[in-house]
Amino acid sequence: MATRIDSWIWAIRLTKTRSAAGAACRGGHVRLNGAPVKASTTVSIGDRVSVRQGARERIVEVTGLISKRVSASVAAQNYIDHSPPPPPREVIASIPRRDRGAGRPTKRERRELDRFRGATMVVLAVAALGLSACGGDGTSDAVNSTPEPKTGTGPDFERCGGLTADDVVRLTGLAGLDEIVNNPSACEWRRGSAGAPSVSFNWYRGSPIGRERGTEQLSRDSTQDYEIDGQPGFIAHHSSICEIGVAWDADFIEISVQSASPDGTSTKTTDETCAATKRLTETVVKGAS
Repeated sequence: MATRIDSWIWAIRLTKTRSAAGAACRGGHVRLNGAPVKASTTVSIGDRVSVRQGARERIVEVTGLISKRVSASVAAQNYIDHSPPPPPREVIASIPRRDRGAGRPTKRERRELDRFRGATMVVLAVAALGLSACGGDGTSDAVNSTPEPKTGTGPDFERCGGLTADDVVRLTGLAGLDEIVNNPSACEWRRGSAGAPSVSFNWYRGSPIGRERGTEQLSRDSTQDYEIDGQPGFIAHHSSICEIGVAWDADFIEISVQSASPDGTSTKTTDETCAATKRLTETVVKGAS
């Protein structure tokens, strides 16, 4: 019996919906025996499937082929869990909590944030006065504060970062890529309807880069500092996927290149994939206004 991988990971409850399973495959977050796969790839007994879930990676061995959603107890009979333990709570807590792609806070969120900040400042002021009154020499220590990252300090990027399908093909060397997604904050290029190879551009406003970098550190083989035109960021890679993030205070962009072919075989080395990602990033940053 042939079972699609998107159906299988949904059936064993690794994703909440079938559509989420398909989206995970298209985004390069699902691998079969170490290679990224498209949603229609079939699984067999003994295969190893890994699914990236935020800051954690689930790794399971296929022991049963099912394609319909079942209870948790029945689902557990169809796989062996080889997942590493979840990251420590202090690591998760250190990652900023604003949802990826949430964009600018709404007016209501800003009002609530302002009220919270105001209440916090009152508490700090009272504490500072208390310390001053208790001080033997009548002096008070200054309250140290870290400025809030500012939104809207980055360049005004064009749609898709100014990249066209021809630019993406030329700079990556991945032939046959067409524009599949095009909206003000995200663009994606893929080869036909396949999930790979693929290239994506994402622009996040009001979402500091810290959480994204924390996620990459927990799920990629390597995550390192990266800088372009004096702007800080990171470069992360795993197998045939390379991602670069560049920050401007509370705004950042992320460019991702997945060089594997639809059958999961690698068409470029990791170094070649990251070199292509760097070329795309430099083109976008230097061409922005």
